Amino acid sequence: MVDEEDDFPFDEALAATYVGKTILVALTYLTHDGQLIRRQQIHGRIESATRQGILIVLDGSDAGEKWNMPPSLDAIRRAGPGVYRLEETGEEIENPDLLSSWTISKAPPTN
Repeated sequence: MVDEEDDFPFDEALAATYVGKTILVALTYLTHDGQLIRRQQIHGRIESATRQGILIVLDGSDAGEKWNMPPSLDAIRRAGPGVYRLEETGEEIENPDLLSSWTISKAPPTN
């Protein structure tokens, strides 16, 4: 969560254009030393996009849940047309508006 407005650039006008768009997010979870733990894909509609995060109302197998993505607009890109098949669930997402991918690494163990 970001408290200071000047901590990083955030284009509010661009963020506002994402509200209401469908997004497909790929998540890769790694150990602290870079070993793959698992991959996950989620999708839904962007409910809000602010400095505090990009709130996504999830669809499909996660319907009804919400996920708050970090507010990095650079991590979002336009999706090409087509059908995207989720590896884990087999769900097919047709023509999402946006794509994003994140790699999440576990912190190293403390001694």
